[in-house]
Amino acid sequence: MVKRSGLVRTAVAGLTVCFGAGVTQVISSETAFAADTDNSKVEKFDKYKGHQVYEYTIQNKSGLKVSVLSQGGTLHGIYVPKGAHDKRNILMSFKHTKQYYDKNAASLYVGQQIGPVGNRIHNGKFKLDGKTVSVPTNENGNTLHSGNHGFNSVRWQGEVGTYEGNPAITLRHTFNSKYIGFPGDIQATTRYVVTDNNQVKVLMSAKSTKDTVFDPTIHAYFNLGQEKTIQNQELTMNSTQRLQLNKEKVPTGKLLANTGAYDFSKAKPLKEHLDPLMKTKEQGFDTMFKVSQGDNDQIAKLSDPKTDRSVTFLSQRNALVVYSGNAIDKKLQFESGPGRQHAAIALEPQTLPDAVNHPSFGDVSLKAGETKTKEITYQVDY
Repeated sequence: MVKRSGLVRTAVAGLTVCFGAGVTQVISSETAFAADTDNSKVEKFDKYKGHQVYEYTIQNKSGLKVSVLSQGGTLHGIYVPKGAHDKRNILMSFKHTKQYYDKNAASLYVGQQIGPVGNRIHNGKFKLDGKTVSVPTNENGNTLHSGNHGFNSVRWQGEVGTYEGNPAITLRHTFNSKYIGFPGDIQATTRYVVTDNNQVKVLMSAKSTKDTVFDPTIHAYFNLGQEKTIQNQELTMNSTQRLQLNKEKVPTGKLLANTGAYDFSKAKPLKEHLDPLMKTKEQGFDTMFKVSQGDNDQIAKLSDPKTDRSVTFLSQRNALVVYSGNAIDKKLQFESGPGRQHAAIALEPQTLPDAVNHPSFGDVSLKAGETKTKEITYQVDY
């Protein structure tokens, strides 16, 4: 390490870190393996399919830490301080990259970045500029989470630094149209930012060479407490309606009123919502709720009364997909231990699913040469 005129520069195997005048800039490459600052770090995580996977870590002044993997742009952890040297990951995560893609876990998309379009596209077809577009299908003739070559399938190029004065991880990847199967070559940039008021912001941007569609999300699974399921945690939501689905979980275009187990207007244990659904085929929620924005774009809040931890979800989009971990079982070995049904809950802000086939659901178009950014914010309190 060499100091010159108040500027500190560290070079490590293709990684350059500069500190000076309150500015942090980190440039990484495939050969980069480590960079430590007061609030950011890049480390080798492991290898997947013969390629190096990196873990990017940032934290704010109070010690709230965010961890992201280069493979899949995966949100690997949000760690809340428990003590001076002890942190608790409120997300479900795996110890090894390959576990995210094992046959027992692949359909869960644990923590992965989903895009260019989240959830299902009916028959893998939609109209764009008056023409029928066909995209790759991967579930019962439909397209789920953009098919097998979506945002979660690739190694992203990453760097740690700052964004608007806050610690940030920036990931970039250009998706060739022939690979991803959607119109246009898509230049995607995703920033994970942690602020001093304990907000974790995810800013997902895209620019395409042709008119296309863009409505990404993050498939993070939350368990805020110290218990092995989310049964005693509470979820509230700014929602009075949900989408009616066909047997393949594709929206019919109709809306249903949120009554009974689907009414999240008041806080009560998730067990009271889940128990009435245990005799159904799903044994829980895999439900697309239509949401409205409250103060500061709040759409939902998950809380754990026992630990006094909570995450408030902020989004300007009109849907929250809720999946209560119905298919999680003991075959899955998470960092926190063996899996089990309802071990965690996935809460995915996006536009109402299959909007490409239902114009009234919202506009998910992206014009050629235009850049659009979709933001998800997790307000973490503990």
